Amino acid sequence: MKNFFTKNLSVLIISLVLVIIFVFGGMYSRYMTDQLPIHERDNQILSIVGDGDEVVVFEVEQLEKEYADPENEESMYQPQLVESYKVLKDSEEYAVVYVIASMGKNEGVVVAYAIEIETKILLNIEVLDNSETPDYYNRLNDSFFSQLNDKDLDDPVFKLDAVAGATLSSKAFEVGMKYARELFGRDFDFEVPNLPYEIIDLSRNFDEATMVDKPFIIDMVWGEDNAVFKAYMDNDFNVVEVIEGTEPSSEYIDLLATVLPNTDLVDAKTFITAYDSTTKMITIESVGFGGDVIIVTAEFNAELNAFVNMTIQANQSYDQSYDYSGGNPPAVENAYKNAFLEDGTIIDGFAGATITSNAMDRILTLAKEILVAWNGGN
Repeated sequence: MKNFFTKNLSVLIISLVLVIIFVFGGMYSRYMTDQLPIHERDNQILSIVGDGDEVVVFEVEQLEKEYADPENEESMYQPQLVESYKVLKDSEEYAVVYVIASMGKNEGVVVAYAIEIETKILLNIEVLDNSETPDYYNRLNDSFFSQLNDKDLDDPVFKLDAVAGATLSSKAFEVGMKYARELFGRDFDFEVPNLPYEIIDLSRNFDEATMVDKPFIIDMVWGEDNAVFKAYMDNDFNVVEVIEGTEPSSEYIDLLATVLPNTDLVDAKTFITAYDSTTKMITIESVGFGGDVIIVTAEFNAELNAFVNMTIQANQSYDQSYDYSGGNPPAVENAYKNAFLEDGTIIDGFAGATITSNAMDRILTLAKEILVAWNGGN
């Protein structure tokens, strides 16, 4: 046996070396294969941030914070923190990236939000996944996404301008952005801006002479000292005329223009845009399918307690992919008009033409509110 090892020592050593190389080579190969997705991920994160030289996983918990469902603002939903990372630059913390799943028309709008830690600036975003309807989602253009670059987290009015025809998809990004700011506030001891205020009431102005130019009345208190403020506002919720109290600072005014369109105190999607006391004609508008405006011009009777005629301007298209099976446009609008003029009925919505139906419902509901306001509740 000793002679065997002596004679074959060199062969055994070579064989052992080969075995070691094979075993550890395989382990290293598998390790490198496992590392490829991590390298790809790191490169993607660095690309979103635009700077930095190292990515580390940032393990933080979900933050409980609910937001209004874009399609049904009476319902709330919780965005999901999918994962998060820190980006280091010269071994110092430079940025954080939160990957957040929010909701647009559908669930699962997954976006990475990159925030520079020192400056508290939203640097950039990248869409990782979405299940939105392509025809609408594709309306989100460069102008929309440019709003998400270099956005200051200290801005009290932290919002995005929605794109007509893609409002629900727009909301997914705004909620994701706001949730990222809340996470950043918790994780990096940043105080999210808060303007103290309370809206006492927001109502419509049904005065014949002023309701077109001054359609809304806001009644609120604001600031640390609860200053009183009551004013007329236009359809964009800009202050037109102060009725009582002290007008808030521009930050509050900007905040109101953001908050009030989403309030449930009034229907902020439907507006009186014209009234002629001589012809007794009133025009009411609301947004329908595809972001197109539906315009209804209605004629009062001599006593101003009923409508005797209506004309409708609309460019609605009831999408067949939503299982609509009725007549061609404007069949839905005409059905609403005819039932309302006959006995004041507002009919139920049409399957497959829900958005158009909702717009007509809002317009006719406002028409009824005008009759009630002008006739002592009758």
